[in-house]
Amino acid sequence: MGENHRKSPGKRPANAMIKRHYEKVIVGCCFAFLFVNVGFASTAFAVHQPFIVALDGIGDTGGSLILSVRTLVSLFAIVIVDRYFGLLDVRLGVLFASLMTAAGFIVYSFATSLPVFFAGAVLLGFGYSFGGLVAMTLLANRWYAENVGSAVGFATMGSGAASIVMPLLVVRVINASSLSTAFFMEGVLAAIIGVIVFLLLRNKPSDMGLEPYVGKPGKKGRRPRQDIRPASKGDHLLLMAAMVFVGAFCCGAITYMSVLATTSGFDPVFAATVVSIAGVALTVSKFVTGELFDAMGTRRGSAVVFVVGFVGFTLCCFAWIGSAALMVAAAVLVGAGISLGSVGISVWSLELSNEQNRAREIKNFQTAYSIGGFIANTFPGILKDLVGTYVVSYAGMLVLLVLAGVIVLRHYRKYSA
Repeated sequence: MGENHRKSPGKRPANAMIKRHYEKVIVGCCFAFLFVNVGFASTAFAVHQPFIVALDGIGDTGGSLILSVRTLVSLFAIVIVDRYFGLLDVRLGVLFASLMTAAGFIVYSFATSLPVFFAGAVLLGFGYSFGGLVAMTLLANRWYAENVGSAVGFATMGSGAASIVMPLLVVRVINASSLSTAFFMEGVLAAIIGVIVFLLLRNKPSDMGLEPYVGKPGKKGRRPRQDIRPASKGDHLLLMAAMVFVGAFCCGAITYMSVLATTSGFDPVFAATVVSIAGVALTVSKFVTGELFDAMGTRRGSAVVFVVGFVGFTLCCFAWIGSAALMVAAAVLVGAGISLGSVGISVWSLELSNEQNRAREIKNFQTAYSIGGFIANTFPGILKDLVGTYVVSYAGMLVLLVLAGVIVLRHYRKYSA
């Protein structure tokens, strides 16, 4: 009768209603494992950094090396993630990833030296990639024939929610007890959430005798395109370059916003506030971007978000003026624009691929994005030492955003049916 899972009219018991709408449970599971595997390991992890670098024998260099190990391992894991899920499928793969995240934090709780922290970082790197956006994208593709943008948008809010909730909790535990206790608490929480997700998650609708979600009668939805024409090798490489660019401006934007503000004359409290504003804008915009993709179509929705990001990064280039209103506006617009790094990448990888190569393409998109993120976390500091300002880095991110937008929109226009 239009909406999936509906087989006959009439009143149904509660468990039948839950089963009929089980795609919502799947999205909730995606939110939860992104909250743990991406949120704990990355977006919310910055709260630990001042306490880690203050430890004897660690320092600022050691703290950076710990993050670098996690980043490099997660990049390696992304390269092999399709084989990982080919062996385990998503449900079991996400469980193991969540347990690796839990184990990483428990190792951190016992760490008093760099080698032990490195061991924990290795576990977090695998958990981040094996239990992150690739798993979420595969599940969204299997469970949603329509409205996939909305599903992805809500699910990806999980990592943003962690960046809002966890720092407050972690700091309170550290102040009340110790850094080790906070790490151990996070490890236990990650394990509990991982097990709950495993109990609720299902690999595909057919496991429950269901079909993918197709929406309500008369309500337009969006379907991951099955009729995309194969791109030429050159255009495919160009698209992967665009994903590197997206990774660079999305990962670098908030990471360096605080130092952009402080080196432009703003006080540290205001700089921290600006970062928080950008984080909240990013979290909200993930859901809004998904809805926008479903309402306008992915190509037009992407164009709107690229324009929003363009304005935001342009404002960042004028941080030296010293206007607080300008910095707040920049933070909001940049936060909204970089939702392309989660919602955009995920939906593009579904729509700009076909059923035969979809899993591999999802991996390729995420790999390219991770490479861009690694670049973004490396060069702004070097450029600051060379030219004396972070504005140059934001100008570079602006250029990369424009290039990525042109390439992605051109690819949609050229190859979509």
